[in-house]
Amino acid sequence: MSALTAHAATPATQGAARARRLPGTPAGQPAAIRRRRPRLLLLPPVDPPARPAEEAVPPGPPPSWSVRSPLTEAAWAPRPVPTPEPEPAPLPDPGDLARAVVVCAVEALAGARPLAQLVRWLTPELYEHLAGTRAARGAVTGPVRRATARSATVCRVAEEVAEATVVVHDGLRVRAAAVRLEVHRRRWRAAVLEIY
Repeated sequence: MSALTAHAATPATQGAARARRLPGTPAGQPAAIRRRRPRLLLLPPVDPPARPAEEAVPPGPPPSWSVRSPLTEAAWAPRPVPTPEPEPAPLPDPGDLARAVVVCAVEALAGARPLAQLVRWLTPELYEHLAGTRAARGAVTGPVRRATARSATVCRVAEEVAEATVVVHDGLRVRAAAVRLEVHRRRWRAAVLEIY
């Protein structure tokens, strides 16, 4: 007798097969199907349709789209570059003003011109001092004398401060004057004035 013998299915072997069957599988289903586990099925990748030659993508970075909200777009919008402020006009020569202030002050103290003409070119303190000096002298009698500036020497102490000495002839004799000029609202004005 050979080692391999065919066995007919008997009711005993059929019962054993039924006992090994997984719950929930039909009775007539093969064992290979019963033991298969579920698999995740993915769709095969689809190639994009070929573009015609005239629609070829130009070389360069791919186009991008913004996903920001309109409020964020406004906040991220490029801001205009502020234009630099124009350079202020250069200050005039302080020597010219020093001559004019000294000549006008000498004439005002002599009674040849009103002191109010100097109010724009003097600090309030200096104007009050000159007004007090003129009032202390009283009324000036005699011919009206016009003063003339002979020379002026200017020294720039700082960017907005200058000191000057002026030689002035008041109609009778030659005098010396010292004046300190300071910048106020982009123009010179006298802060200190001494006439000898």
